[in-house]
Amino acid sequence: MGLVYEFMFNGNLTARLSDKANVLTWEGRLQIAIDAAQGLQYLHHSCTPPIIHGDVKSANILLNETFQAKISDYGISRNFSADNGVAGTPGYLAPE
Repeated sequence: MGLVYEFMFNGNLTARLSDKANVLTWEGRLQIAIDAAQGLQYLHHSCTPPIIHGDVKSANILLNETFQAKISDYGISRNFSADNGVAGTPGYLAPE
């Protein structure tokens, strides 16, 4: 089983934030944050059952040619239930 992504011209958000030659504007950063939040909202509220990503970080936010953000790396995503344990990258999850 595999997951195929579309080509994301601008790589991931980590690379773009550390690129000193091509600095993102504050408006661009805000739009990326909104796009990522809308993706998480879709996973949490529009999927049945809801899906919890579990590893949201800048390296897992991909940017296309117009800097539209898309969430990637669903390796530890889970259908939400009270029985699910916590998984993810340490430091990127709420301690609860």
